Amino acid sequence: MSACLALSAAGFLSRGILEVEGVEILRILGHLQTSGLALLRGALDSGERTETLLATCLIWCLTDVFTYRQGISSWQIHLQGIGALLDGSEAHRSFRSAMRHLYQLYLSLQTLPHIPTVESLDNPAQLGVRASQNSEWTSITSSEIDGFLGYSSELLDVLQQIDQLSCSVSGNEAQSILFEADILLGKVQGMIRRDTASPRDISICTPLSPEYNREFALCHQTFQQATLIHLYRKLYHHPSGSHSIQAAVRSIEEMVGNMIQGQPCHTWVAMAMPLFTLGCEAFTEKQQAFTRDKIKKLEDCIGSLHVKCIRQALEDIWKERENLGDREGTLCASQLLGR
Repeated sequence: MSACLALSAAGFLSRGILEVEGVEILRILGHLQTSGLALLRGALDSGERTETLLATCLIWCLTDVFTYRQGISSWQIHLQGIGALLDGSEAHRSFRSAMRHLYQLYLSLQTLPHIPTVESLDNPAQLGVRASQNSEWTSITSSEIDGFLGYSSELLDVLQQIDQLSCSVSGNEAQSILFEADILLGKVQGMIRRDTASPRDISICTPLSPEYNREFALCHQTFQQATLIHLYRKLYHHPSGSHSIQAAVRSIEEMVGNMIQGQPCHTWVAMAMPLFTLGCEAFTEKQQAFTRDKIKKLEDCIGSLHVKCIRQALEDIWKERENLGDREGTLCASQLLGR
């Protein structure tokens, strides 16, 4: 109950409502966190491993996302704890179980852009997408578009591999990393060709209208192009101005332009990662203006303070690039945020 009330209070804050009937929302939130997190710690210490406990952890994580401030990464800490709970869970054996849906929410939170602190930049292992280590969970990958995530689980698997490879790069392993990168690049390009020729089914329990089918397809395709950018950036170290990255940027811009934007009951709510990726590679004024507009519509759609932080981080990246004369976008966004 405390977690649900705290999430509600966080929603008020994210919309700019600072008090209700003369009572400051921050005071309410602080009280709920003090009492609610103490109860949560007690349940965790007792060894309890229920769906209710996992759902509570996820709600606290969402609360931190909605009240997000740059440099405060408690929502990432919650995700680590949730991962530990999932690793010890046996309730996942039914693909349609409630625990499975909680796992999907966990995955969707993992793909939120993480605006790093200086400390996290010194420890790259803290960044990026992390999967549960439970092989029963991770073995379930599908080419279907996940109705909860907005993209396929097989694509998430590629994102996880990109992150793992980028964190292990060293002089002795560089050649091996490039070999693995080539395999992943071929895999993603193959997915894109396949899905263009034959659109993926959508894994969701309710029938969808043609409009919603189209929105899911576009959302999935933007994630595919964003994954290509992550590959080119993290493993091949291409600059923003490279043909490979700009081709993916143009594809995302075209797809985004055809999506229904700024409305909460559409796939637009899942677009934080592709839009942030797009902004990190926006090195012309036109591209930056396009990204600002889309981030604003995402902010209007979900009202999370995390989106405001994404917007500010992009502004900082663009300003730093201009100050450094980095006209081709050679420096990666993570390097610029650490300055």
